[in-house]
Amino acid sequence: MGEPRWNTTSDQYLNPTADDAWAAEATASGQHGTQRILDADTRPAPDDIAQMLGLPVGAAVVRRRRLILADGQPVELATSYWPASLAEMTVLAEPQKIPGGTARFVAEIGHSPAEIREDITVRNSTAAEEVLLQQRPLALVDTEPVLELTRILLDESGQPFQVDVNVMRAGQHIRYTRQAG
Repeated sequence: MGEPRWNTTSDQYLNPTADDAWAAEATASGQHGTQRILDADTRPAPDDIAQMLGLPVGAAVVRRRRLILADGQPVELATSYWPASLAEMTVLAEPQKIPGGTARFVAEIGHSPAEIREDITVRNSTAAEEVLLQQRPLALVDTEPVLELTRILLDESGQPFQVDVNVMRAGQHIRYTRQAG
């Protein structure tokens, strides 16, 4: 049996009216999709994230990490960042599911993407990522190639307000489809 394949688009994850886009996408490919929130907190931004958000090095951000599962097996580690000034005193900073999803909540507080930049790279995983993706103790994990999708959402003024870093296990085949319009 081959690796799971599915046709996808980032658009459904950015749509403020979508409920659980991952559950719907996984169902369409014959799988059961769920996610587990690992943590959500306010912390100093890593240098690369601060740069992508246009913040000074060390500025506070809200970080939210989720483990994405297909049929109970980890397939992706999804991490989102927002400037603390936008998200610190909101449900984004709490380790719980957000009714209607984060895209809906962020739109409700006045931030909708006018531009979306996505970069996909291949790299070796870190040991910490493999502990989560392989669901094994650190002593039993090996680093492996992963796909990393980095997405920056910018508002109408060109100001970045959200960065997503999604680390996906190798062996998945994903085709991104965009409609011209």
